[in-house]
Amino acid sequence: MNRPTSAARGAIALSVLTALLAFAAPASAGFSPGAKTLGDPIIPQVGNGGYDVKKYEIDLSYDPVTNRFLAGTKTLIVAKATQGLSRFSLDFQRDLAIDGVEVDGADASYSRADAKPKLSSNPEVTQPAKLTIKPPTGLARGSKFSVVVAYHGEPKAIVDADTSFEGWVQACSSPGDCDGSFTVNEPIGAQSWFPANNHPSDKAKLRLATTAPAAYTAIGSGKQVSRVDNGDGTATTTWAENKPMATYLATGTVGRFDVEQGTMTDHTDGTEIPTFTAIDSAGPQQRKDEVATAAMRIPEMVNFLARKFGSYPFETVGLVADWVPAVGYALENQTKPHFSGDEEGPQVDDSTLAHELSHQWMGDSISPANWSTIWFNEGWATFSEVLFDNKVDGAEMTPRKFFKAVYEIKPKYWKIAPAKLDGDPANLFDGVAVYNRPGAMLEGLREIIGNKRFFAFAHDLNDRHGYGNISRGEFVGEAKRASGLHGGKLKRLGRYLRQWLLWQKRPHLTPSDF
Repeated sequence: MNRPTSAARGAIALSVLTALLAFAAPASAGFSPGAKTLGDPIIPQVGNGGYDVKKYEIDLSYDPVTNRFLAGTKTLIVAKATQGLSRFSLDFQRDLAIDGVEVDGADASYSRADAKPKLSSNPEVTQPAKLTIKPPTGLARGSKFSVVVAYHGEPKAIVDADTSFEGWVQACSSPGDCDGSFTVNEPIGAQSWFPANNHPSDKAKLRLATTAPAAYTAIGSGKQVSRVDNGDGTATTTWAENKPMATYLATGTVGRFDVEQGTMTDHTDGTEIPTFTAIDSAGPQQRKDEVATAAMRIPEMVNFLARKFGSYPFETVGLVADWVPAVGYALENQTKPHFSGDEEGPQVDDSTLAHELSHQWMGDSISPANWSTIWFNEGWATFSEVLFDNKVDGAEMTPRKFFKAVYEIKPKYWKIAPAKLDGDPANLFDGVAVYNRPGAMLEGLREIIGNKRFFAFAHDLNDRHGYGNISRGEFVGEAKRASGLHGGKLKRLGRYLRQWLLWQKRPHLTPSDF
């Protein structure tokens, strides 16, 4: 800070000193460091204060053979200062070497360090890191500014607190048999491959341009803008997601894929939606055929969900079926859910596809305000999966039976509250606390207020919170307003929601109490 300490030197008249101090005070007092956390109750190591990101423009020059980012790789961030900033931080792992940092076109100094506190006592778990940037001059509150970070090197997958892999994962069907990358970023993997304000509350538009060998397919979020042959054996493919997106939903996968593109119609509003399916080319033909058959159901699933939740919220829809058995899960990457397959090849089952597509509304368009609200994402997706399986595919497990089955599980499974997760990031994907219990809570709500009000509530959530975020308090308030209940029954509904989301034991209240 440029404090005017020199004004106190010598015999200067008090009036002159006062004038100097008054003149200099706004410049010195108006700028301060942005916070290095957004205070997330589960992962306080990520998120940064003092600014709001408006868009990311990422340029990757990628060699899939060596799994390295080459010269020319950089990320441009356009943000708005929410305070006067003397310096600010980004979430970015230390595996990648930085070639330079600019703020508003001028060179800026920077430093790197592990985030605090320690994420896990397990030495295998990746510790999040911070890139702290000091611009040449302070950034005024309310001003827009740009940051360019140029970098290169080999991105490393992040090991989560539950020891699963995420981020920029090298796509290997078996050890030594690798053909590019598979990007799944929940919860913090985005910072393994681009600097960001890596918290779901700071959503932004994203453009990704990937230069890779021309024989490879480079995939991004949203719509493909262009693919340019560079005449040197490489091609640059540009994708743009024009709806705000949480960083954990970004896509950057590169590999050898069989690609199918087409269109579908959203029957709720008549919109024509481009579709995109990418299946790992190296997979056994039978597996690839099975995935292609599943992908053909995307229009049916999207329209089923659109009738329940409102029109499809994005410009494109599709899936990526890779062959990366080490990952072992699917993720609802915005506009293109990603499926990692298993040891036998690419794999997409209908139930999981319905689950991931439902996230496009509940989780992607409406994102959690913080990581203790992940129950919102997974509760709706679990409910949707059960509903689709029963109503469309004739599964015996009805939503009512699902509620009953969840309510009857053993007491030991009720000890983790969905909206608390014991404050432990290792519980972020707990099967009961994050998936089944919130899914059953939603089914119970449907039974309490009836189909008409329940699905009107789902539509209202998307109208009010689409392309934004939702907190537990906002969800509860919206549910109570939509319920049509009054007096004692409304208070009882509030208790029902508190018990199902906050109690560390089996709730007492069920739909039969209404």
